[in-house]
Amino acid sequence: MSCLNKKKGKSTVVLYGKTIAYKMICVVLGFLSSILINRCLGVALRGEYTVITNWASLLQLFLNLGIGTAYPAIKRRNAERGKAVFSTVTLCMVGLYMLSAAILFPFVDIAVKYIIAIAFITAVENLLIFIAVIEDVSLRNVINIITSCIHIFILLIIFFWLPKNINAVLFAIIVDHLVLCCSFIMLYKVQVLDFSLLDRKIMREILAIAMPAMLMNILMYLNYHADVLFLSVITKSNIEVGLYGTAVTLGNMLWIVPDAFKDILYNRATKKDNPDEIILAIVSNFIICIIIFIGFTLLGKWFLNLMYGKEYVAAYSIVLMLFVGTLPMVLYKLIHPIYIVNGKTNIVVIALATAVISNFVGNLVLIPRLGGMGAAIASVISYSLCGIVFYRKFTNDYSVNMLSSVKIMMRKIKKML
Repeated sequence: MSCLNKKKGKSTVVLYGKTIAYKMICVVLGFLSSILINRCLGVALRGEYTVITNWASLLQLFLNLGIGTAYPAIKRRNAERGKAVFSTVTLCMVGLYMLSAAILFPFVDIAVKYIIAIAFITAVENLLIFIAVIEDVSLRNVINIITSCIHIFILLIIFFWLPKNINAVLFAIIVDHLVLCCSFIMLYKVQVLDFSLLDRKIMREILAIAMPAMLMNILMYLNYHADVLFLSVITKSNIEVGLYGTAVTLGNMLWIVPDAFKDILYNRATKKDNPDEIILAIVSNFIICIIIFIGFTLLGKWFLNLMYGKEYVAAYSIVLMLFVGTLPMVLYKLIHPIYIVNGKTNIVVIALATAVISNFVGNLVLIPRLGGMGAAIASVISYSLCGIVFYRKFTNDYSVNMLSSVKIMMRKIKKML
């Protein structure tokens, strides 16, 4: 029995190691993409680009209905039928969005066309990502790396031959998402189209999980990105938004490691609850985030000047402030999968709603006075509120103690080694 546990433990360490290595590759590729986009566009056009992509991201959250979040729970209840059902749903969404785009495009301007196109494609992509994470995380990782490399190659072409061309950059974004969607559909064999699978019972089960999850995703997005939207509306300055958008991009890179752990926790939570493993993941992420924060504090201005250009150095203090908000939000990122998989999305929605309200109030009060820094401070306040409230809920529900759980997990790791 101990031999079996040791094998299982080693496989867990290997899984985390591979996923973290993948995420670090994603950090590098994402960073290269952000350099090319910023260098191609400059601060003002970067602001315009940020506004378009953020409105597209918000729209896609309404369009996808949160259906992807139901996949782990449905798969857990009915492993054989689950994938076929979601394959049918995905293909139906593709057809519906293509028809809608054909109807809407003649009547809207170019900026709205980009918002609609990106929103439609990413709505399908987000559903496919849930299927990929549950079916085979490793294959998903390989697909993402390859498509990211293709995206960087396209951006390099734009950088040398089409500088200061926002249309070219936005078109590259659309191509990147399209390639990713097609790869998922082909390699995960999301090709079943059987309307008989979509009976009332299964649709009720899906929507019972998906609708609260959609609300949760919208609230989560607003918690992360309402600051950008508020900043664009209140200041009406593309330069201010461009600097802030750059800071947000760098801040989001700090989420890469927590997201790696989150993907694995989703995968493992479909089999059983794992509170002790979550605690260990939280501690590991805290250590990594603190090291990155210290490094950027010391070298951040030099880094921004070298990588993005002198005009982006003004984003330094905003990046630091957003990094501060990462620590409490790690708590939310790593804890919420256990609630989602168990269908307890209402708990997540309540915690996020509280944070979003504080974010809205903070943005309205602070942006007129402090601009981008005010938006960053509002985000840190909302992140802290969400993370701490969620952690308290988790420790009460699962009767876990961070210190004792870490000691137990460390002993297990020593035995495995």
